[in-house]
Amino acid sequence: MNPLDTIKRRGILGTASYAARAAGRRLGWYDFRFRNVPRYQAPTAEELSLIEKELQALGIQVEDYQADADAFREFQAAGYFPSNYHGGVGSGVWDEKLLEHFLAFQLLGLKNFTGDDQYVDIAACNSPWAHVLRTRSGMNAYAIDLEPGTSYRALPYYLQENATSTSFADAAVKGASLQCAFEMFMGEDDVDFITEAGRMLSPGGRLVILPLYMHTHYCAYSTPEYWGKGFSDTNAREYVRLDCLGVPSSRKYNAAMLKRRVIDPVQEHGMQYRLLALRNKEQLGNGIYCHFILEISR
Repeated sequence: MNPLDTIKRRGILGTASYAARAAGRRLGWYDFRFRNVPRYQAPTAEELSLIEKELQALGIQVEDYQADADAFREFQAAGYFPSNYHGGVGSGVWDEKLLEHFLAFQLLGLKNFTGDDQYVDIAACNSPWAHVLRTRSGMNAYAIDLEPGTSYRALPYYLQENATSTSFADAAVKGASLQCAFEMFMGEDDVDFITEAGRMLSPGGRLVILPLYMHTHYCAYSTPEYWGKGFSDTNAREYVRLDCLGVPSSRKYNAAMLKRRVIDPVQEHGMQYRLLALRNKEQLGNGIYCHFILEISR
């Protein structure tokens, strides 16, 4: 990114502050400052199995899901995303990020959308996904975010909106998805979003949340500039994550809190759900970490 663009976006003080934080991280300052703070660790395979058992004990069934590896390779080769997306092929997350969009595409049946069928990429940030779906397939696709990225914000179908209170008409949306985004819905926004989904989804419409991040206990991580400043739920254990910046709070449900904050509201609003567990990660590329997938239908 051009430095002038960075200054325009962040302002002089904001740019200086960001640069100082980044430099501090590179110099190991954060390692020293947070040396006594517990650091976030993703659940192990054994812990994921334990979480599944806890879900089933609460009456939440977990379905096995196998992604079509050949179809995913075709999707990767189709060039839907630019070569620098999320750091590019060598970033370590390229396969994961494309997989999330592929799975949403498959689970929502986007290839069958026609005419005025509306799809919404929720919390899209700077993703090209809605633009690609429109230009390649003629799909009636939209993207919404609290702060749309600079690359697409001039397009009329990239909207600056809060996902808990959108401008879409009642029962107007046939499909929607959140790729690595729902965990950032702080406070009561996760619960309020389920209410909004019940309002905007059409009969037969579906919403996909993936990955659905979970852990053995209710917790969240914040990056150093936000840790300890009250962005995480008070009853969630707060960890710090030092390998990135810009995350006020990233929520990880345990089984009981998923039921209370998500599954119960889904059912209270007359919707159904499927909770899937991706079983063939090793066939889908490097660094695949998506495990739980939540599909909500009207």
